[in-house]
Amino acid sequence: GSEMCIRDRAMKIKKKLPGILGDIILLIAAVFCVLPFIYMLLMSLKSTVNAYDFSISLSEITLEQYVKIFTKNHFFRYLLNSMIVAFGGVGLSLLVSCLAGYSFAKLKFRGNDKIFFFLMMTMVVPSEVIIVPLYLIVRGFDWINTFKALILPLPTAFGVFIMRQAIIGVPKELIESAKIDGAGDMKILWKVILPLVKSAMMTLAIFTFVGAWNNFLWPLIATTEDAMRTLPLAISTMRTAYDTDVGLVMAGAAVTFLPPFIFYLILQSKFEEGITISGMKG
Repeated sequence: GSEMCIRDRAMKIKKKLPGILGDIILLIAAVFCVLPFIYMLLMSLKSTVNAYDFSISLSEITLEQYVKIFTKNHFFRYLLNSMIVAFGGVGLSLLVSCLAGYSFAKLKFRGNDKIFFFLMMTMVVPSEVIIVPLYLIVRGFDWINTFKALILPLPTAFGVFIMRQAIIGVPKELIESAKIDGAGDMKILWKVILPLVKSAMMTLAIFTFVGAWNNFLWPLIATTEDAMRTLPLAISTMRTAYDTDVGLVMAGAAVTFLPPFIFYLILQSKFEEGITISGMKG
């Protein structure tokens, strides 16, 4: 009897072992992902030029760096610029992607598949390749140092692809019944389709917001005035303007990290609600 119990326990341990190992691996990966953020927060509470100064004590902790950021160098202006660009980019990307995605998914017109194919081919081209022609276009319209130059290039073929794939899954019967009731294409898109693809819209909004918020190269090229700089540009100038004060740079990075993180948390909760509601309806 005791041998049987030992065997049963051994079998149970063998069955649980893969799950335990998986949990350990995920825990280790999570620790490695969190360490840079812990380092950033700890360094932001110190005043040091040594990036390898890992020692921390209560006497060394100070909010001096955060005070310096918000009181000097027009930081609020940079923050406002980034907010305008990120939210403007999200709104424009959702508008363009939803309209184009609906057109490619549900409207039948000549060359639909070919146009969509060429649009998808643009995803293969690195963004750095189009920087020069994009700059020439923006300069030709006299949009340098304007929000137009920073926001209008943000919608991408990737957003159109996401929305098209989501809208394809909407049943044709819903659209046909709406047409019978006299609804036009815009009303069908607004009243019938978009409520069913909210999760895809929120996913696109998160990707666009984070991409626009962290964008460095294009704002660097499209802006020459200090008043039009965004936060990533402002943080890059801290390294020279303040003799590479690591604590100051990390404080700027911590403040820059918060808005997209909060935006993600808000949309993530809505995303889960949308999935739950759609599952209940199904």
